[in-house]
Amino acid sequence: MESAPVIDRGKLDAAIGRAYQGWGNSYFYPSVFSQAAVLMHGIAAAHAFLDGNKRTAWAAAMVALEMNGVSIIRIDDESMASYMEEVALHVHTIEETALLLSGLIEF
Repeated sequence: MESAPVIDRGKLDAAIGRAYQGWGNSYFYPSVFSQAAVLMHGIAAAHAFLDGNKRTAWAAAMVALEMNGVSIIRIDDESMASYMEEVALHVHTIEETALLLSGLIEF
């Protein structure tokens, strides 16, 4: 599969950076779940890629969680695509997505 080109690097950088913003020694989104949710919502909304924005948003959130030692149970492609479509349509808040992600921890 060919990767979709980045059409707006600034939007992508902003979407990634938002998840890790803070003031002093405090993050605006302190939990790994809220950071992953902000990352997911931001990349999906940024439309920085020609194609695959929602898939990239999901993958980025999963990688961010994995990098912080959190494994999520496998979600079937249809459920993931449906949820990401709802994220793109602003059906879910960042807080709701963070809560969802925290409930999918693989033990």
